[in-house]
Order: sequence, then C-alpha cells, then structure tokens
Amino acid sequence: MTTLKPQTALGGFALVTLLLAGAAVGRVFGVSFGEALYLTGLVLVVLGWITNWLMLHCISPSEDQEA
Repeated sequence: MTTLKPQTALGGFALVTLLLAGAAVGRVFGVSFGEALYLTGLVLVVLGWITNWLMLHCISPSEDQEA
C-alpha cells in the first residue's frame, strides 16, 4: 500500500479546511450548507485559475519577447 506524501496530506487538509470555513461563513450570511460549499468550491477554482493564468502570462517571459 502506498502512503501519502506530506505535501499531499497537507494540501488535502488545507482544502477541506477552506471548504468548511467557507461553508461556515456562508451559513452566517444565511446561505444553506450545500450552496455555501458550492460557492466556496467555485471561488477556490476561480482563484486557482486566475493565479495560474497570471503565472503563465505575466511572470514567465514569453518566447515572442525574446526574439
């Protein structure tokens, strides 16, 4: 049986923690638990997409600029 690497376990723990924290904040604002989980997941995906897009387009130099 394979074991989890420490970074995998830490990432999973962080993801579950963020989802539950977002659901708790959603419940404070009167949103149902399922909707709060969905919105939190959606926000995490959008933030990940934006971060990835910025890293690909703004931080790393483009091949066109080198020529």
